[in-house]
Amino acid sequence: MGILRALRCPKCGWESPSKTTFQCTSCKVLLEAIIEIGHLTRSHLLDIRKRTDRTIWRWFEFFPIQDRLAIVSLGEGYTPLLKPKLLSQELGFTRLYLKNDTVLPTGSLKDRSNSVGLSKARELGFKTAAVVSTGNAAASVAAYSAAAGLKSVVMVPRETDPSKVAQARAYGATVVLVDGDYDNDIAGLYSAAVQEFGWYDCRSTNPYRDEGKKSYAYELFDQLEDHIPNWIIHPTAGGTGLYAMWKGYNELLSLGWAHRLPKLVAAQSEAAAPIVAAFEKGLSDIEPVVVKETVAESIKIGNPKSMGWRALEAIRGSKGTAVALGDDEILEAQSLLAKLAGVFAEPAGAISVAAARKLRTQNVIGKDDMVVCNITGHGLKQPSVVRLSDDDLRPIPPDIDALRKRLGGPLP
Repeated sequence: MGILRALRCPKCGWESPSKTTFQCTSCKVLLEAIIEIGHLTRSHLLDIRKRTDRTIWRWFEFFPIQDRLAIVSLGEGYTPLLKPKLLSQELGFTRLYLKNDTVLPTGSLKDRSNSVGLSKARELGFKTAAVVSTGNAAASVAAYSAAAGLKSVVMVPRETDPSKVAQARAYGATVVLVDGDYDNDIAGLYSAAVQEFGWYDCRSTNPYRDEGKKSYAYELFDQLEDHIPNWIIHPTAGGTGLYAMWKGYNELLSLGWAHRLPKLVAAQSEAAAPIVAAFEKGLSDIEPVVVKETVAESIKIGNPKSMGWRALEAIRGSKGTAVALGDDEILEAQSLLAKLAGVFAEPAGAISVAAARKLRTQNVIGKDDMVVCNITGHGLKQPSVVRLSDDDLRPIPPDIDALRKRLGGPLP
């Protein structure tokens, strides 16, 4: 079982006496779940690899859940690790991999977090789970709450793509669209509601759910047969994914199972890049930015105050970097990913490929480096960004000459 030693402040070391207090009373920072793994040996790794479970729960000992009966799983994890030949050639890589999280149960990486987070909610006896989200977390929390037998409430900005609203609603969630600035107005209303109604909070301010994204490290370690990538590029909003991967790899290193650590890259939209800005300025914490409109709506966060500083620690600790991409670069990467690798990702999910392309062009990443791009959300989350011409939607009569004309000539 996962042995939860403590919820501990990463700055002052204070440990919470409560399993539901998530913030340090002195430092006001998010507590970290400390899992007891020191007793694990190489024989435990061999046992893990003999298990038939192909979900994140194959690594049960590394998560803060004591009772296996509390686990809420929809089959998340062990997503395909693809080696796309044509895309690699186009971008100038010899060892490029795609971690295809578009095929997760609700179509995004949030399922990794919420499987763990909602399992803990059930173990702790909560009845209602809640989240404030730009879309993907809303759908994921709704789905895992449904599977856990919990009610769910999700708040999203009014401009959220209707496809994401419909998905959350289909799982039975109470979906509330809120008008206002996400980082201040909407998040403020949500925090007040959690306090008022006693809901289980599924944001990145919940240290249990944050543990779920450590699974990237374990799966890649397994799928690459103990090889460690030179670089892992991750679409980044609040920074939880980077911090969690860094924690997961360090756990493997501390046990002597991994032999080194990867360099981590935060990929953000130019319209919402507070982590990139803080990294470039050499800051230890985030300065909030005013977000602008961007096609990468799933990572449009201007003030990642809970996990941004931990993401900076992970980037610097790994000797990685952070890069911001414009909408044109993101959409081009989305198109290349679909046309050359057969993976249809939402813009925010494809931004890792845009970052890989940019960093290769700048020669920050070498052509023979092993690079993993995490593809974090399905294209059907945001189908409206795919540009269709009038001809694409204009039907033809059932006539071979009309078809030939439409094709512009015979295809080879």
